[in-house]
Amino acid sequence: MIIVHGIHKLSDILDKMMEVVIVLMLGAMVVITGAQIVCRIFFTSLAWSEEATRYLLIWSTLLGAGCVYKHAGHISISILQDALPEKARDVLQIVIHGLCSFLFVLVACYGIQYFGRQGKQLSPAMRLPMRYVYTCIPIGCAIMAFHAADAVLQNLLHLFGKKEA
Repeated sequence: MIIVHGIHKLSDILDKMMEVVIVLMLGAMVVITGAQIVCRIFFTSLAWSEEATRYLLIWSTLLGAGCVYKHAGHISISILQDALPEKARDVLQIVIHGLCSFLFVLVACYGIQYFGRQGKQLSPAMRLPMRYVYTCIPIGCAIMAFHAADAVLQNLLHLFGKKEA
């Protein structure tokens, strides 16, 4: 029970940290895009700004997917789930979160392989090693897998009538 509570607390902390990181990334995107507009009007355009905002968007999307998963904000069709009794609904939630966790771990493993192959490739404008861009795949999926595992544990507690962590 203490381990489950610790995992849940760690999931909450990770979620809050990712929210801060995402807000900082979105703020950086606004500043970079604003600077690009000013420079394009008064000076010469920034060659790296479009690339930087694209990579920040990719990172914020994958990190944001974990936050959305944590708060059950992804789109779902719950007609079958809503028709089930509470115990069957809990079992279905455990199966769904378990399958999602498996998928996230699988994508994270393939993401590690993918970014490992990009060792020498550089981005066109910023000359940034692309492995730093592709690292968002395993990190984002690992965060979602952690949140999914936490959801499985919370549903197991609810199913067996224990106090939630």
